[in-house]
Amino acid sequence: MEDPNLSFKITNDEGVQKFMNSQTYQDIVNFISDLNKSVIGVEMKPLDKFILKTENNSNNTNTDNILFLSKNVYNILQLIKSMNGCIDKCPPIKHPTRFGNKAFPIFCDEYYKEVDHQLPNILNESGISNISEHTYQLSFYLKNSIGNKKRIDYGTGHELNFLLFLFCLNKLTFFSTPDHKHLVLVLYRQYLECVRRIQVIYTVEPAGSRGAWGLDDFQFLVFLFGAAQLSYNKEIQTNDVEKKELVELWAPKYLYFDALKYILMLKHAPFHESSQMLYDISGVKTWEKICSGLLKMYQAEIIQKRQILQHILFGKLIDF
Repeated sequence: MEDPNLSFKITNDEGVQKFMNSQTYQDIVNFISDLNKSVIGVEMKPLDKFILKTENNSNNTNTDNILFLSKNVYNILQLIKSMNGCIDKCPPIKHPTRFGNKAFPIFCDEYYKEVDHQLPNILNESGISNISEHTYQLSFYLKNSIGNKKRIDYGTGHELNFLLFLFCLNKLTFFSTPDHKHLVLVLYRQYLECVRRIQVIYTVEPAGSRGAWGLDDFQFLVFLFGAAQLSYNKEIQTNDVEKKELVELWAPKYLYFDALKYILMLKHAPFHESSQMLYDISGVKTWEKICSGLLKMYQAEIIQKRQILQHILFGKLIDF
């Protein structure tokens, strides 16, 4: 059921400026910075190693093979993972168009039903008082994080919806500070794996892509979080991104290299041609400077852009 207290508030540049001057805007930037700090020096682990922490297993010392998640993080992980089952239920339809498989809207409807079924239970199980009154807003952000059902496209605005989903849950104290690294290296990473499947299986159009002149056709946060992960790393050089064998070596441990491996898999032109901006960034001397530059760029190109913000639902948890 729709919430009358929520609306698409930004329709012009004046609205963008008002949002940029708000505490909510600063809170979102601070949240991103907190996530960045939480993953500095933390390597990725296989997603299938993460399990729910319980009273029975919390004393397990075999941390190399088993990694524990809080109940709330674990439950959201299952909700994101259920995207895979929905994709499997909705195979692509054979047709001659290059982009925009007609099975994508069917998949969207399938996942919307999954969100409507699972999310209220997850929120109620958290035990946080009055959290259920935010179900519509939270489900809106998650549903809109998988792409546009009508246009059959996906881009950084949809990725922003996923970030806002996590931001709102965090604002409601659904997550604790120790959870933050798992928001990036487990929840965002699982989301990333799912939307990559969507991009390939349903050949969705890149929304607002600048092609070789943009950072990436679909994602931004993977590079920002990835650069944060590598900050103060003296072993891995910024220009290692140009060496295919090093990209392969570091991809399982670092988001930045994982993203580069994915690009190399999809694009066959030389790296400096297909991803000119990423190639130029590799000339920056330290990962810390890359991270700080990407955060500024994320603000300028994503959360200060009217073309993106006009599709974001405001009110209650995200208001100005």
